Amino acid sequence: MRFAALSIVLLVCLATAEPAAAHSRTPTIALDYRVVLSSAPPGVHADVVDGDRALQVRVDPARRLLVRGLLGEPLLRFGPDGVWVNRSSPSATSDRISRAGSGWALLTHGRTAMWHDHRLAPPAGLRDGQSTTWSVPVVMDGHAARFTGTFTRVARPPLWPWLVTGLLVAAAVAAFARMRPRRRAEEAAAVAAVAAVGALAASTAFATGDAIARPAEWLDVGAAALLALLAGAALLLRRRGLRTWAATVVGVVAAAIGLGSLSVFRHGVVISSLPASIARLATAVALVGGAAAVVLAVTAPGKGAPR
Repeated sequence: MRFAALSIVLLVCLATAEPAAAHSRTPTIALDYRVVLSSAPPGVHADVVDGDRALQVRVDPARRLLVRGLLGEPLLRFGPDGVWVNRSSPSATSDRISRAGSGWALLTHGRTAMWHDHRLAPPAGLRDGQSTTWSVPVVMDGHAARFTGTFTRVARPPLWPWLVTGLLVAAAVAAFARMRPRRRAEEAAAVAAVAAVGALAASTAFATGDAIARPAEWLDVGAAALLALLAGAALLLRRRGLRTWAATVVGVVAAAIGLGSLSVFRHGVVISSLPASIARLATAVALVGGAAAVVLAVTAPGKGAPR
């Protein structure tokens, strides 16, 4: 009973901790809305990226594009001499494309630019499954045109199947550990290895699913890769103290990575290179497996830190 109680307490603490406190600057990996670009003028290649909140636009050579701002004012100019921003445009300041000023400032000598646009912020009041349109006015080679697309609110996934599955897995691990108490160090190392694989799969999927992945995402991938190496080493270690110490470290970090990704269970759209259900499964494996590995390690007979 002591093992089961400790398992439940640890899982509850991890599940109810405030993610923002541990990951206050983490990139967005899950959303309630799917934002899709439906059409763009001929000669313009555009996409919605970065958590569905930014526009990336590339204009073919010899074509000229002017993007208008929130007030209809000139905002961005694409031409043979590069991409320019109108510093006197209120939209340029509000979208943080440039500081307030006067005249046009060169952004790049190329023909591609990406910027966050407030017009891609979903409207309030949409119900699950409902859609509405958005548009950004432009001028293409002197003719009025638009980028157009849709907002769709995606229903949140049910949480209870994940909670029930997590509790069943925790109960199974607890029962197995009670039957073989002298093997908890080995079991902790094995469970930690599974958790490390889950953390690596989840963090890699989030980083590669984001068109402009931030350093924080790749740091998570690097940490998860190191976890996998440490978990593999723990399986080969003969000293029980070293094995339980390694399993504890792997479990804590894997659970922390899973904890930082809890938003995938609260939102319908997951920004991942894997299907949403697989990304959620990998996150659950990291969180529950990491917590179980820690509990197994700290309750293993003859545990101890390496000397």
